[in-house]
Amino acid sequence: MATAVDNKRLAKNTMVLYFRMLFQMAVFFYTSRVIIRVLGVVDYGVYDVVAGLVVVMMFLNNAMTTSSQRFITVALGKGDKQHLSEVYSNCIIIHGLMALVVLLLGETAGLWYMHHYMNIPPERFESALWVFHCSLLSAMFLVLNVPFNAAIIAYERMTAFAFISIFDILCKLGIVLALPYCDWGDKLQIYAVMQLAENLVARSLYIYYCRRNFPDLKFTWKRNAALFRSILCFAGWNSFSNTSVVCNTQGLNLLLNYMGGPAVNAARGIAFSVQSAVTAFISSFQTAINPQITKSCAQQDFTAMQQLVMRSSRLSFCIVLLLFVPLICKTEWFLWLWLGSVPDYAVTFTRLLLCVSLVDALANPLMVGAAATGRVKRYYIIEGCSLLSILPIACAAASLGCAPQTVFAIQLTVVVIVQIIRIKLCNGLFGLPIKDYLAGVMLRCIGVLAAAYALPLLALSFLPDTTASTLGIIALSIAWTAAIVLAFGTDKAERTFIFQKISSRCLRSSTK
Repeated sequence: MATAVDNKRLAKNTMVLYFRMLFQMAVFFYTSRVIIRVLGVVDYGVYDVVAGLVVVMMFLNNAMTTSSQRFITVALGKGDKQHLSEVYSNCIIIHGLMALVVLLLGETAGLWYMHHYMNIPPERFESALWVFHCSLLSAMFLVLNVPFNAAIIAYERMTAFAFISIFDILCKLGIVLALPYCDWGDKLQIYAVMQLAENLVARSLYIYYCRRNFPDLKFTWKRNAALFRSILCFAGWNSFSNTSVVCNTQGLNLLLNYMGGPAVNAARGIAFSVQSAVTAFISSFQTAINPQITKSCAQQDFTAMQQLVMRSSRLSFCIVLLLFVPLICKTEWFLWLWLGSVPDYAVTFTRLLLCVSLVDALANPLMVGAAATGRVKRYYIIEGCSLLSILPIACAAASLGCAPQTVFAIQLTVVVIVQIIRIKLCNGLFGLPIKDYLAGVMLRCIGVLAAAYALPLLALSFLPDTTASTLGIIALSIAWTAAIVLAFGTDKAERTFIFQKISSRCLRSSTK
């Protein structure tokens, strides 16, 4: 009975988060097009690289986010209300201190880097400073908001999470719609200030919801020294992995700025936007299932935990594949449809980052499973150091005069190698069966990818490059990939569940 209830809740949460994600993607692609047109390619590139510099200042916060979510979810799974409140209070105190660290780093190291190493046109430097300071304050609000966001996810209140996110998206849409009519100053500066105000309002809603709906979460200033150290220790080891993530996103972005200036950053920003949209497509499913992985570990049910991790990896890959195949086949057409004018390097960057997204879809459930055990020192050191190798290798390639796209080719090669390493590490942490994972997840997913891409690739070879053939190939890619995923990427129980959901919705529609 409990399993049936969990599956029902998982399905409901996934559906709610997918509605949020689809709405978010539609608004995001529209607003990105408007922002590029209103700001221009150079200002868009300036905003992307400067805001990215602020993200570098937040590298410790990324580790603390995972730590807070893990400790709050485990405490909730154990059912100890007093311990839950202690975890919640300590997370808030830690994130308050983290916000001050972000401010200090930003106003010292961040400003120093901007003045000495940023490749920004001199006439746009003052506006870049506005973007930097507004982004820094937004980052502080984001840091302070993490425990409240983690609590909503731990309680699996995905409906509230989705509605607050939708409100956030609508506000961002309003900013973009209003931006062309803001003629009282520099548009890049106005955009930065409006984004700051919107972030403050949206973050406040998460805090209000937690205070109103979770009476068991009582904040006190009393600090539990042992728990405080445990949370920081977990985050400290996690910082190895998260530092590598920052280096592989914003660090590479800064390297591209050095190699080619804001125009290359704009191409990277476009490619990263597409990757983020694909990641959002799968994160809805993973956000719904991650708390169950953590709670299974807290309850010492490692068999269920292993099955959840393997199922999440396989289904995550298949879900990403539904977008991957049509996007890879017609990348240039999609970017043209979205932007009108496609910057140099944008097509190649997009394709390489889409390939990285496929590997990340497999990797994320393993990382959640490892974090759930709490024994993360060895895992994060090995994973983090392996991923950190991307930046120095990319810097060496840049010094040899390699083209900018080489940076992302290096990233893709390394993340594939690290995925193999993760499987071995998870076997030692929670007994992940290596043979079952390789056969039932990795090889199965590779086979599904090859089969799904084969027919569209064949069609590309024979059909002319016209609008009609492009639309036909996209339709073929989606239908064929969906059929392959259903036939070979899912098991019998999953197919039955999908068909039942489709049948019940069609039946409800016909009776209306």
